[in-house]
Amino acid sequence: MTSVGIDVYYESSVLRVGAEAADMVEGGVWILYADPIPDALEEVSIVHAPTGELTREMRAGDRLWLGEDSVELTAVGERANENLRTIGHVVIYLDQEDTQLLPGAVHAKGSLPAPVAGTSLRLTAP
Repeated sequence: MTSVGIDVYYESSVLRVGAEAADMVEGGVWILYADPIPDALEEVSIVHAPTGELTREMRAGDRLWLGEDSVELTAVGERANENLRTIGHVVIYLDQEDTQLLPGAVHAKGSLPAPVAGTSLRLTAP
């Protein structure tokens, strides 16, 4: 889907932010999970509701948007696309290039505001 010249290939909306997720976000770690989410992960996760399917795989150079703010993806773990597609789950490390890339994770550069319920999440191709 194209929106104002931007190729959007995944869209979702933040439903709620777990009580401990704010501390993780402040530390540059975003744990995204689509609803329904396992109870054990609710407190540390940003729970979201996808509005459609992942229409192409995430790649370095793509952008993750939270509302009108975005960061650039710099690396994508080998299982990140499958996890996002099947259970709406991905861990995003912001400005942590020295951290080992885990299979289900994505590295990104830049900063985003704290997520709040109702904010849109989008992935876009360059």
